[in-house]
Amino acid sequence: MQIQPAAGGAARTGVRRSTRLAVSLPIRVYATDYKGTDFVEDSTTVVVNYYGARIRLNHRLLPEQEIRIRSLKTSQEAVFRVVGRVGSLDDRFAYWGVECLTPSPEIWGISFPPLGPEDQRAVRALLRCPICRAQEGIYLDEPLLESIQELGGLLRGCVKCGQTGIWEPVPYTET
Repeated sequence: MQIQPAAGGAARTGVRRSTRLAVSLPIRVYATDYKGTDFVEDSTTVVVNYYGARIRLNHRLLPEQEIRIRSLKTSQEAVFRVVGRVGSLDDRFAYWGVECLTPSPEIWGISFPPLGPEDQRAVRALLRCPICRAQEGIYLDEPLLESIQELGGLLRGCVKCGQTGIWEPVPYTET
């Protein structure tokens, strides 16, 4: 799935500026929905990077509008611009691409690894074997990322223990 771009950032240029990490962080969003009604919603990120995030909301937004996001993990807060809706339509919630107006890794509390060639087309995820607890970093395309979000993990085999199970995402190292 592609971001339905407005102006600015990677959606405009097609070139990633930082590594995207599949990580669920608790957030509080202060915004106005597309009908003009103010709301506050507790939610999570789906993907974060140095410049922004993909977030999940029950409310609908408008491209180009400004929203305020507070990380419930770090207590840091920043203003973001809504880039656009991401992924397929769903009546219960929507995913939104947002770009921070004053980028800083402090809001997420994560050290971002250097941008590599694979990062242009995939999202990095850290997964853990449910049996031996071995961890492995992998690159996910959009369908796999959506599958992990919906199912809570990814069915795969483990080289270390030889077993197959549902590998769950684990948080990245904090800064």
